[in-house]
Amino acid sequence: MKKSVVILFSIAFIVFSVNAQKVTSYTYKLANGITVKMEKAWPKVWVQQTQEAFSASEQPQSVVVNMRIMGELTKGHTFKLTSGGKDVRLKDASPGTYDLKINSALSGSPGNIVTDITGVVVKPKMKTSVNVTIYDYQINIEESPLPAKGLASWDFKVNRYKGNNDQTYNQAVPTFYAKGARDKTITPDESSGKSSGKIKPGAYDVLVTVEIPGYNQKIWLENFTMKADVSYKVSINMNAGEVMYAGTSREVTKLHLYPSGTSDKMQGVAKPDRSLEFLVVEPATAKFPCMPGTYDVLINYGNKKYEWRKGIIVRTGTITTVK
Repeated sequence: MKKSVVILFSIAFIVFSVNAQKVTSYTYKLANGITVKMEKAWPKVWVQQTQEAFSASEQPQSVVVNMRIMGELTKGHTFKLTSGGKDVRLKDASPGTYDLKINSALSGSPGNIVTDITGVVVKPKMKTSVNVTIYDYQINIEESPLPAKGLASWDFKVNRYKGNNDQTYNQAVPTFYAKGARDKTITPDESSGKSSGKIKPGAYDVLVTVEIPGYNQKIWLENFTMKADVSYKVSINMNAGEVMYAGTSREVTKLHLYPSGTSDKMQGVAKPDRSLEFLVVEPATAKFPCMPGTYDVLINYGNKKYEWRKGIIVRTGTITTVK
């Protein structure tokens, strides 16, 4: 019988501040013992709080938490407000500054994401809204019996988003280390290309490199226990969008993506700035995975001239075309 295990790629420690809020910890654990830590990847957490007077029609509540999750990650959340280590009800918290703990259940196998936020401010006779947005990856591990002469089988793939398993311009390549020992890699007993093979059973720390030309990402799967004669099919759902050039000019060779607003800040004639780029799509007509967000895109006409397209929106699960 097959078992499905779902793991969320998360950032083990993030500090992100808006209006004095800080995400001091963002972690998760699974019941099967795997811990996931980011070394280099796109996932992010955004937090913002606002205060406003209660409207005449609403039931007063001191703190309201609004969660926005991009893609396939979680299925529910619980919230705990504390002050000096003591629990405080969100409904009627007194004016002051609090810590907020968010416990989010994974939408797949048993496990959770825990997000710790400091600096939640409650003001007299006002509602504080804490808006939390999470963009992260999810891994699905399909575990099933497979005779392999006592070895464990593995196969890693990337899904740009749910239902899209295009491996062009992205591959998931694992590197194996003994659990807790990262000074020496372990060579698999058999390999079928970069993304599949067989290895002796045991507990490993696995570094997964998501190969995107020029923008490789690295994620650790710690304490990944692999059993004899068992197959592990690992698919990484990036919860990304896709971006490509769809104009009529055959001279366009690349798309350079920058954070929204960059075009107004760069002075002089439009030209690439590698230090500010988020992503380069080359060739421009290829579909590249991309983190959801709003970008200024510089169209490259064979390194001879450049044009800006401002405010290009990339959404999870969709193709964004630039013309």
